[in-house]
Amino acid sequence: MPNEELIKQFYVAFKNHDKETYLKLCHKNIEWQTAEGMPDGGNYIGVDQVFENYFPNMLKNFKEFHAIPEQILDLKEHIMVTGKYVGISKKGKEFEVLFSHVYKIEKNKIIKFRQFTDTTIIQKALN
Repeated sequence: MPNEELIKQFYVAFKNHDKETYLKLCHKNIEWQTAEGMPDGGNYIGVDQVFENYFPNMLKNFKEFHAIPEQILDLKEHIMVTGKYVGISKKGKEFEVLFSHVYKIEKNKIIKFRQFTDTTIIQKALN
């Protein structure tokens, strides 16, 4: 499967809570690097750390949190996605902020993720 299609499937599966599909698209030792200013931001290694630790803890801060990809760029073994986060914090504050995600793919599996975003906007919604 082309890398761009793999990433599209990942976003759709995650949005639809299709755990079987999004886990299948990730290497078991995936490296997940989020911006330090994100709730629970930092580095996570392995699908359990990413999907059983990081995401549940990070998402507890929000009533709604959506990653909306707008452009997907195929850079051979890397895919860059630009888009926006849109959400509502538990305090009822709405936010919208641009992001860039960079994925590294090997043998049809996501092996690395790196996030770039303005976490100040997200932090303001949390406070």
